Amino acid sequence: MLVIIGLGLYDLRDLSLGALNALRKASRVFIELYTSIVPGFKLEELERLIGRRVEVVLRRHLEGEWLKELIEYAREGDIALIVPGDPFVATTHITIKMEAIKRGVKVVVYPAPSIINAVIASTGLQVYKFGRPVTIVRQTPLYSPVTPYYVLYENLSRGLHTLFFLDLDLERGYAMTATEGIEVLRSIERREGLGIIKEYTPFIAVARASSPDEVVKVVRLGECVDLGPAPHTLIVPGLLNPVEAEALTLLAGAPPDLLSRWQGYVERLMKRQV
Repeated sequence: MLVIIGLGLYDLRDLSLGALNALRKASRVFIELYTSIVPGFKLEELERLIGRRVEVVLRRHLEGEWLKELIEYAREGDIALIVPGDPFVATTHITIKMEAIKRGVKVVVYPAPSIINAVIASTGLQVYKFGRPVTIVRQTPLYSPVTPYYVLYENLSRGLHTLFFLDLDLERGYAMTATEGIEVLRSIERREGLGIIKEYTPFIAVARASSPDEVVKVVRLGECVDLGPAPHTLIVPGLLNPVEAEALTLLAGAPPDLLSRWQGYVERLMKRQV
């Protein structure tokens, strides 16, 4: 049996009782640490908690031929794979589950908190008001996709909030900051020119969501802020209801006049789409 376990967002706090029980019973335990950063996490503390060695696997393992070996291990005994956050939010791990099932191996999943439900608590924005999420990737002269910009435009045209995942390459030591993400959107704005990135666009930056040192702040275009270490997440709100607007003022320090100006823009954009 293959047991896929979410580690959650901070330290070992988010491991469920069911997940801990499965980890202690597993014949082998693997963990990947390349899809996200988990503040406060220490591998040796996890090993001490579950009483067994934990083997770290890299992207090339789970996305390569080694995956077949993992599934064969699971055919012979209970194998656990730990994943940061929730195993199936903003990752490609559904392919692991599908491949195991295709090969006749039972799969059990223990979900955990993810960035999606964490930012809702952090910002006060309501889940049914979010549109399609999208990733902002690091731009290079040979690779500068405009997808996040047009997803933002599509969501704003419907009055919906946009959650941006920020690029990570942890095996090379890179994690995009919220400020970098804003600059990427501004650079695409200069090329595409739809006018959705403005000096009064309220970028909601969330650093280390749900951690004890979480930072939630509304950032203006060009504003230089120190949010501390990664992971960072970025949100651009769509049309806000009164509760959401009050929450952003209280939780993220959003100036009411900034939100009011932005709301006027979103309303005009929505009317143009009718």
